Amino acid sequence: MSVMRLARMASKAAMIPLGLPARRRPGDVVVLLYHRIGRAAAEIELPPDVFERQLEDLVARERVLTLDDALSGGHDGGVVVTFDDGYRDFHEAALPLLVKHRLPAVLYLATGLVANGSGAPSPDALTWGALREAVDTGLVTVGSHTHGHTDLSKADETLAEDEMRRSKDLIEDRLGIPCTHFAYPWAVASAAADRAARRLFRTAALAAWMTNRAGRMDPHRLGRVPILRSDARFFFRRKVRGELDSEGLLYRALGRGPWGRA
Repeated sequence: MSVMRLARMASKAAMIPLGLPARRRPGDVVVLLYHRIGRAAAEIELPPDVFERQLEDLVARERVLTLDDALSGGHDGGVVVTFDDGYRDFHEAALPLLVKHRLPAVLYLATGLVANGSGAPSPDALTWGALREAVDTGLVTVGSHTHGHTDLSKADETLAEDEMRRSKDLIEDRLGIPCTHFAYPWAVASAAADRAARRLFRTAALAAWMTNRAGRMDPHRLGRVPILRSDARFFFRRKVRGELDSEGLLYRALGRGPWGRA
């Protein structure tokens, strides 16, 4: 185990007492944020066996909801599983495990990453055919993550709407499904982007390390909790219970997200 990973785990442990008062309560919803499933050392890439153990924990201990059900009310809260970006490992590694455990998930797709049939696609690229297979399981909802995985923190309304609409239109045209959900790349937005998202989508995920509180959820500023390689089972369970939102304080202090190497 690397020194960096040990340091991250020690930091998480130190933050738990700050997060305990804000733990998940009846009616609250924790939205989990995943990126990659694989063997690379990146903090946002989980080994498949770790991901499966986490799914097993969710099946055994939690009420896993679709995003639509989570926002509909009339429940005691629960957990939503989401993925960002959309690479081939979602179809090859994550999807079979979601199907095995019958757990729903949202894939927020940056449509510019999808192989479009012209030229040589990235070896990591998803295809529209693979996305169609994911949707056909009945477990995967595809939302927008802009077209070019664009930072919208300083975007004007024209740029923000173009990025959102291009992605939304591609998803609806290529997959034949409505695209009503959106997630901001890098979890950052501008006021102009917020206005565009409210016009185009039913929901938008924005805040990182934030539990969504019953009766106080803004569907266009949904909070999510990143699940990281350094979490291990102990920290994963605390994130699911809303007890480690305080981890976000560390990354805000550093002025960056957990995108480095482990």
